[in-house]
Amino acid sequence: MNISKILLTALVIITLSACENTGNRGRRVSGTPAAISCQALGSQAPANTVIQMAQEIPAGEFDPPAGGPPGVRPDYSTLPAFCRIIGSMHPTSTSDIRFELWLPQEGWNGKFMQTGNGGAAGSIVLSSMVEPLRQGYAVANTDTGHQGSGSGFTWGHDYPEKLTDFGWRAVHELTVQGKAMTTTFYDMAPGLSYFNGCSTGGRQGLKEAQMFPNDYDAIIAGAPANNWSRLMSLSIIIQTNMGTDKLRPEHLRLLKESAISACDMIDGVQDRVISQPADCPFNPADLQCKTGEPGACLDVQEVQAAQRIYAGLIDGSGLQTMPGTGVGSEPLWGAYASGPFTIGTNFYRDLIKQDPAWDPNTFNPGADVAQALDFEDGSITAMDPDLSDFIRHSGKLLMYHGTTDGLIPFGNTINYVEDMLAVMGETLVNEGTRFYVMPGMDHCSGGEGAWSVDWISVLENWVEGGVAPETLDALHSAVPAGLPGIADSNTESFSRLLCPYPQSAVYYRGDAKQAASFRCVAQ
Repeated sequence: MNISKILLTALVIITLSACENTGNRGRRVSGTPAAISCQALGSQAPANTVIQMAQEIPAGEFDPPAGGPPGVRPDYSTLPAFCRIIGSMHPTSTSDIRFELWLPQEGWNGKFMQTGNGGAAGSIVLSSMVEPLRQGYAVANTDTGHQGSGSGFTWGHDYPEKLTDFGWRAVHELTVQGKAMTTTFYDMAPGLSYFNGCSTGGRQGLKEAQMFPNDYDAIIAGAPANNWSRLMSLSIIIQTNMGTDKLRPEHLRLLKESAISACDMIDGVQDRVISQPADCPFNPADLQCKTGEPGACLDVQEVQAAQRIYAGLIDGSGLQTMPGTGVGSEPLWGAYASGPFTIGTNFYRDLIKQDPAWDPNTFNPGADVAQALDFEDGSITAMDPDLSDFIRHSGKLLMYHGTTDGLIPFGNTINYVEDMLAVMGETLVNEGTRFYVMPGMDHCSGGEGAWSVDWISVLENWVEGGVAPETLDALHSAVPAGLPGIADSNTESFSRLLCPYPQSAVYYRGDAKQAASFRCVAQ
């Protein structure tokens, strides 16, 4: 298994897919032109903000900085003319929140959008800004107040304000300042403001809805990393249960293929998609090696390690506090077990223990999780289910999560939605939120299932057209086998029906490659 490809999925596609897989590339909106020059805007920085560069970029001439993974960069040559603002915000004496704001020179659609980050952030995600700019949005992104690899936390050692910046303040500050600069540039305030993010970006979107319900009119939150400290703890469980003496990385594919073989046909359609993971009877013990039996199998230690990972995070009393990732998600476990993305170990080693020699094998799911929760004190975690203030000001929240996400368990998002229902009631939740479980989708995109949805248009139709989303069509695009983050077996295109939670799609009749052949049923 190529760990570098898995890591590519974890750090790049989580943010690129949030805005790039919209099915609406190249759309231009006729609208408001700039009221002042880009250079003039650069000389009018808001309070506590420094503008390092204000540059007019002609259409098709944006030259992005070198670096970044090859093969996943969007086509920057199709961008329209825009004003590129590079700056930093300093709400506290130790804050240095860097950002970029891209403003269409012509054809502004009257709206503002901020896009989210992945992992531990630490860089500005230019790729996530491409599609919104093409669609006429004023669009912004931030490094969340530090520069880093996306999986390390040494920047937070002696600077608690930077942890707050990462947790929520950077996104909120950029919301306020980004809108202010947009208003100055067009001499008109944005009529609507949207947030779009997946993974850490999904957590950021939920944090905005919880803490600043008036910041955004609508939010897209995919695969949210909102149960942060427990998620970091789960990654340690995965990491420490893998290795030559436990679960060998080369057997992750065997687990996935065996789960598909056991559970693919539960819905009556052979398509390599486990549509009902809760009903899947697959047990890794089924793969345990038998004396004298040839073929691929798992030894006893591997079976036990896989079972511990599937079980999730269990506290000292035996209670599951974070679900494990679902069947079919196994190949992505390799990201948490690889050196470049041991994010949970880094979180504990750099911040919680502040001990560079701390050994993740000493991790205590009871005491250590309690210490982490106390340390971050809700500054990063975004599990408050009461979004009533956000919804009552007509806010809309659109959530989605793939069942084969091996980095963030989709079961955690289900638990969060169930908590919302318990706290706010079905009427208010249905008024302002929609959640879609996506069978066979990996982390934010890719996978054996149908994963491409024009989420921005769905949100626009809901907010601007008054059409609340119900059933949606998702597309599995035909792609070359083995492309990172994309299914390496399902190389033919097909569409599939997506149902709002708690409904799920079942095969009805007709061509199984068409979404129209499915219907939603209550579970």
